[in-house]
Amino acid sequence: MDIIIHVVSLGCAKNLVDTEVMCGGFVTQGMYLAEDPSDANVMLINTCSFIRDARQEAVEAIREAIQWKRRARRQRRVIAVTGCLVQRNLPQCMADFPEVDLFLGLDDVPHAAERIRAIFESYVNHSNANAYDKTEGSETPASFGPLPLPTYLYDHTTPRLTVTPEAFAYVKIAEGCNHFCAYCAIPAIRGRQRSRTVDSILQECKNLLANGVKEINFIAQDSSSYGEDLPDKPSLATLLAACDDLPGEFWLRVLYTHPKHITTELLERLAHGKHLVPYLDMPLQHINSDILHAMRRGMDGPATRALLKDIRSRYPELTIRTTFLVGFPGETTAQFQELMDFTKEFGFDRLGAFAFSREEGTPAALLTEGIVAEKEAARRRDSLLAAQKSISLKHNTALLGKTLPVLLTERISRGLWLARGQGDAPDVDQTLRVHANGVQKPMFAHVKVTAAAPYDLEAVIC
Repeated sequence: MDIIIHVVSLGCAKNLVDTEVMCGGFVTQGMYLAEDPSDANVMLINTCSFIRDARQEAVEAIREAIQWKRRARRQRRVIAVTGCLVQRNLPQCMADFPEVDLFLGLDDVPHAAERIRAIFESYVNHSNANAYDKTEGSETPASFGPLPLPTYLYDHTTPRLTVTPEAFAYVKIAEGCNHFCAYCAIPAIRGRQRSRTVDSILQECKNLLANGVKEINFIAQDSSSYGEDLPDKPSLATLLAACDDLPGEFWLRVLYTHPKHITTELLERLAHGKHLVPYLDMPLQHINSDILHAMRRGMDGPATRALLKDIRSRYPELTIRTTFLVGFPGETTAQFQELMDFTKEFGFDRLGAFAFSREEGTPAALLTEGIVAEKEAARRRDSLLAAQKSISLKHNTALLGKTLPVLLTERISRGLWLARGQGDAPDVDQTLRVHANGVQKPMFAHVKVTAAAPYDLEAVIC
């Protein structure tokens, strides 16, 4: 019987790459992928567990899969769940969702196809298998404790099926994190940092470019720490220099850097590279020194301000994107107002914000004083985003009548395309609606901006 898999990928782009690796394994092992779950007999859910909202989204997806399974009358259907939710607490997942047939940890990503085939065939043969299982048994949930920290990292030889639009792709240059910020559970889920070699990344980039990809996005938990764990300790700037020398017409973007690791060499590369877009994604989390210290970010407010002032003065062409965390335990109204004032004063090009989520196993989960109520944290987040909306509208209004280089990524309808500028990363930043008659496939173009909204632009191709 054919194995036909419907895949649900939740969370960030780093998780999406894991999904693509699993899909590559499915295809190479003769399995099929289905866009419509009603056409599938296996549903795979790749979960996120970064914050409470992400876990809730994962739980809802699993419940929907269970209903999908129950709706089958004569067809055997299998549910597999993987990703951070499973890695973080396998016993809890097994107890909460006994209807799930297979749980896969992060080290199981390259083996997902064989695990799914084994359990699917055992069901076809009327065996009773319902377990996280690296061999073939049918253990009970009580047999399993927490999973060890993962060590897996894919490379350029790993089968991978990209599921992003054909114009762009993500390349994971490292996995894991060594920072241990007080609020973040990622190091306890994804493990210590482990970087790929420069040669492996270069080869993957060559493969993607040969297949028509026009924008490559480098991702990691902390891209700016890339290479510190390798014997020859290549820096991110070294990697970018090697990739920037590749031939062809393409953009290269770096996501997820840490302010502690921003160097002049890196900034020079980002600002003046041949293929590198002038874009700095640097989550800061806060500006108040006491809050930054409590968060264990490794930089205080004055140092953060000095870094930003230096970047803006020396590299005005750089688009600066950041993320802030509000409602951290102990954050006073005055400290939040300091963050709000700073946001308005600096005028970030791109900004995201999220409210504190108490994560089990993190130092912040043990804090008991100065707790900010959930509703108040949400109000602060919304206020910060409202301030940024005004800033974004001001930035975009200034672009009216100007000509911008863009990448046309997806055709909406005849003569109308979605596009992104150099300052717009996939999924998180704004888009342009471009009137471009005669364009048949994704391409680079210059466009003239004709209308502006806070997070969207309209333009015509030049």
